[in-house]
Amino acid sequence: MDKGRIILIGIGNDLLTDDGIGPYMVKRIGRELDCEHAAVTHLSLELLDLVLGRRLIYIIDSFKDPELPVGEVKPFSLEDLEYLQNPSYSHGITIPIIFGIGEKLYRSMPENVRIFGINVSDNQTISDSFSDVLNHKLDEISHHLCKKIKIDAGGKI
Repeated sequence: MDKGRIILIGIGNDLLTDDGIGPYMVKRIGRELDCEHAAVTHLSLELLDLVLGRRLIYIIDSFKDPELPVGEVKPFSLEDLEYLQNPSYSHGITIPIIFGIGEKLYRSMPENVRIFGINVSDNQTISDSFSDVLNHKLDEISHHLCKKIKIDAGGKI
């Protein structure tokens, strides 16, 4: 598989405690798997520049669910996210809206989009470090995501 056809995209702000887990993980995993990776602080149509011409896209972002353990990795589909978001969504525009616009503008949008949310405890406090509870799970989260990505890519990474 051509590694240039795969990209890892981390969404989040590394100045808001655990919100920066997406960019942190794609940098870490991208280096380990030797894959292209990019960090996005705010969602916009510029995301389309990163995904066009790709075969596999992995998006990693934080989410907050007090009923789940911090550090749990949960897969989402574009369809899942259509129903989870509301007008006060922190990024302003949603991933499904961006991909929907892309489908209208471009003949060939990637079909293989994998989205992973990492449950966090605090994504609002201004801090350049992760919460203690998330910090203790970084190796576990990275290992879990690397394994999923390797399996999904057919072991060709």
